[in-house]
Amino acid sequence: MLFRSLLIATMLCFISCATAAKTLTFIAEDLPPYHFKNQQGEADGALVEVVKAALTHANIPSEFEIMPMARAFHELENNPNMLMISLLKNPARESRFQWLAQTYFSDAYLVDLASKSHKIFSLKQAQQYRVATIRGYSSEHYLKHAGFNEDKNLVLVSHYHQLWQLLEKERIDFVLTNTLTLQNELALSGVDPSDIHKSLHLDDFPSGLYLAANLNLDKQLAAQLRNAVEALKQSGQYQAILQKWQLPLCEINKKSIN
Repeated sequence: MLFRSLLIATMLCFISCATAAKTLTFIAEDLPPYHFKNQQGEADGALVEVVKAALTHANIPSEFEIMPMARAFHELENNPNMLMISLLKNPARESRFQWLAQTYFSDAYLVDLASKSHKIFSLKQAQQYRVATIRGYSSEHYLKHAGFNEDKNLVLVSHYHQLWQLLEKERIDFVLTNTLTLQNELALSGVDPSDIHKSLHLDDFPSGLYLAANLNLDKQLAAQLRNAVEALKQSGQYQAILQKWQLPLCEINKKSIN
């Protein structure tokens, strides 16, 4: 009888561990309204809701965490059961992760002060000005590839607060930013949105934000998640969630959300 009880207990433990191993953790940085920690301390936001809705189709155990971007990136690279809700896909990252489904997009701009409104029509023209971005971001590599350098026209900082302070003090002419982070950064930096001007849209800057997974995520789980997000889009539920959070559908229609 004792042997039987021990056997049952061992089997239950094995089943529990096997189930826990299949629990996926979806991570993102604090960036409202896309993903953030609400007043109850829980992950919330438009893209969190999109992933949760997809998971009801896939029937996969999951949990959600909001954390700093550097930590999230580290977790994604090193934990096979971690997935990032909205990671910008670019050539440098393409081979490092599984790109399961596009969750949103982020248009990139050179932004200047509305009081200045420099007349530029290409990135080449912008080389005569001082352009700033955050060190280590893909925008740094983009600008350097386009011919910008720190000795002449490229200013690199460690935090977005510095970008907007430098712009307001006219120590730089442009900030390279995107539609995903712009409003949030301005609000947290105390900058009036009417004081800034989107001067140049960077058409060739990578814009797709993806549900990204570690390369070692189980391929069957990856396929389930990919199909679940696609089913959400085909049903119209994806679009309804974006409308609920007042995210612009008109801009989405310019891009293929696959």
